[in-house]
Amino acid sequence: MMHYAIAMDPYAGAFARPPPPGFFSVGSCARAANRPARRPPPPGSFGIGSCFRPAADVPARRPRPPGFFGACRPRVLPPAPCEVPLPPKFSKPAAPAPAPVSCVAAASTKLQRLCPDYEDDIDHNLRLIEKNAEERPLPDYLKKVQQDRVSEAARASLVGWMDKFVQDHDLADGTLHHAVAYVDRVLSVRALTTDSGYELRLLAAAAIFVAAKYEDRKAVWKLKADQIARYGKFAAGKEVLDMEREMVEVLGYQLGGPTAHTFLGHFMRYAEGEDKTKILPLATRLVDQSLLNYTCLRILPSVVAASAIFLARRTLNPPDVLAWNTELTELTGYNCSDMTACVLNMFFFSRSLIYSPPS
Repeated sequence: MMHYAIAMDPYAGAFARPPPPGFFSVGSCARAANRPARRPPPPGSFGIGSCFRPAADVPARRPRPPGFFGACRPRVLPPAPCEVPLPPKFSKPAAPAPAPVSCVAAASTKLQRLCPDYEDDIDHNLRLIEKNAEERPLPDYLKKVQQDRVSEAARASLVGWMDKFVQDHDLADGTLHHAVAYVDRVLSVRALTTDSGYELRLLAAAAIFVAAKYEDRKAVWKLKADQIARYGKFAAGKEVLDMEREMVEVLGYQLGGPTAHTFLGHFMRYAEGEDKTKILPLATRLVDQSLLNYTCLRILPSVVAASAIFLARRTLNPPDVLAWNTELTELTGYNCSDMTACVLNMFFFSRSLIYSPPS
């Protein structure tokens, strides 16, 4: 069939139209021999013949300048991985031998280990706030403001009741110290309206309520106003809330002043070994005992905390161990002469605790 199609001319019929000029067909191949020969192209023109001109007719190319990109250069292959040189190995410098560290240098090393960027700022701010008159009670407010409506014994009894309240409700550490500070500050600017202990106890309960929430956010669910009213035998929980609102306004909403408990934790932040297991518990008891002493209001809380550490070390350490050294001087900023009056005051007030320290 294919051979028949090739041999037969489709335009051989009488009515078939001839193909257009230049159309490729089988018949056109047969008529190519009858066509006249083409004229050769003029010299220098582009054509098929120009590609096959003899080499003599082609002008010689100019040589390329040295360094030209296309110039013939010897082909250089990249080096093998085993031929690539490795960088030289440098030995690590030997660490310098540690130098002997003294007590003062040891304290400086510990300062670098705990918050080195903020240690000085924290210590400076604590000492600056404790000297602020708005953050401290008057040292003689019982006579000057309260006009002897509250005696020193009544105040000590109130602090004992507050201590029992904090222990019965298992409140956070530092709650008692902040609460006593709130009571002293309020009584330094506002006199009681009655001589009965009801208003004073209500003020103490509200102070504990505020201090507990300041120290621990979970105290909001642990301690309720109605629960405080039942414990203190008040009329209703609304009295506690009203006193809380009034007390916070009197304090000017400044509730974060540092106490002796704050400075004790600040000074003993590097305590290890027996300093943490023996010295710190006794110093904490001495600081708590100082709340009962009305005369300690004349002394800065940082001095009270440093004096408690001195007495605890003097009581528990052997005689050959110094109660105070250069490291403690650097940490607290006080030497023995700065704490003499406070140490004697706390010693005579807490003799029973010093002579029979807790085991």
